[in-house]
Amino acid sequence: MPTWIEILGRLAAFTAAPAAIGVMLTAGTLVVIQDWRISVFTLVVQYILVGLLLMTVIRPEVAVIKMLVGTMICPVFYVTARRVGWGRAPEPIPERAARPRWYLPTEMPFRLLAVLIVMLATYRLAAQYPLPELPPAASLATYTLVALGMLALGLTEEPLKAGMGLLTFMAGFELFYAALEPSISVIGLLGLINFLITLATSYLTAARAGLGGMP
Repeated sequence: MPTWIEILGRLAAFTAAPAAIGVMLTAGTLVVIQDWRISVFTLVVQYILVGLLLMTVIRPEVAVIKMLVGTMICPVFYVTARRVGWGRAPEPIPERAARPRWYLPTEMPFRLLAVLIVMLATYRLAAQYPLPELPPAASLATYTLVALGMLALGLTEEPLKAGMGLLTFMAGFELFYAALEPSISVIGLLGLINFLITLATSYLTAARAGLGGMP
């Protein structure tokens, strides 16, 4: 009787294309949406989808380890964001009361346009220059994660959002590099780098909010 990991590995072949589309949506959401609650949840979903794509490249049990590492990172972001008030700067009570709970940031149209342009470019790039080491869906996801991760880094001054952009870039790099070197030691080293990025992001976020320490 097959184990649940073997079942996941078999299902990954059928879910690769939907997972790649989901990765494009999650990476784009991290760039466009500035609400930290939505961003943390989106990052969790993104790591799960990247794990499914990794199962088409490396052994399913190794991909599950990577998926678990990603989902362990997100609670650190949640605790940090909650400690600093989810990115809300202090403001006078009348101004806070006059602002609706959900409002459209002025930079959102530009972010949305930039994401659409990058997605179109990565789709064309993956179609014309597919990565030979990866299946087509994983190749598209790799291009998208790297490009939108860099875009997220360039469009924010907030340490938390910048950290999410850097982790998105790393997810694309790991998806490509796992096909070249699928050993557990390399996956563990990259996981450690992700944890260090998360801790540094958490510290900088707390320091920027004037708390001066880790959550």
